[in-house]
Amino acid sequence: MVFLRTYHTFKQKQVIFDDHFTMTICMMTTMASSFVFGLYVTFLLPDFQMVSILFGVWIGWKIGSELRNPAKLNGLYNGTMGGIMGTMLGAVIQNPDLCNIPIESETMIAGNMYGIAFFAACLYTLILIFIQYSFRV
Repeated sequence: MVFLRTYHTFKQKQVIFDDHFTMTICMMTTMASSFVFGLYVTFLLPDFQMVSILFGVWIGWKIGSELRNPAKLNGLYNGTMGGIMGTMLGAVIQNPDLCNIPIESETMIAGNMYGIAFFAACLYTLILIFIQYSFRV
């Protein structure tokens, strides 16, 4: 819900701000959105990791294309990186043996999944609230 409101604000106020502000907003929005959505897609569809990366590319392209020209490449790059990082974190949380992390029980994996998913949702909401606030200032 907050993401859609932020995206709508981008479309309304894209003429008001300069290139530096555009690049910063594009970088923060695409990286956070694609990271969190990539993490959630990896949790929900663990066999389809490429979907979360492509979803990150789509988010970066969509947000970057709504802003000015320098933000298109920035949005595409940060969306791809956020999707890849979300996929990697989701894969490591589901299977800690990928990084040789010692695990004591299966309940620890489930606890980590729910805890990190909740933390990512809270952090993502906070980032989007700060972005909304920066449009008012």
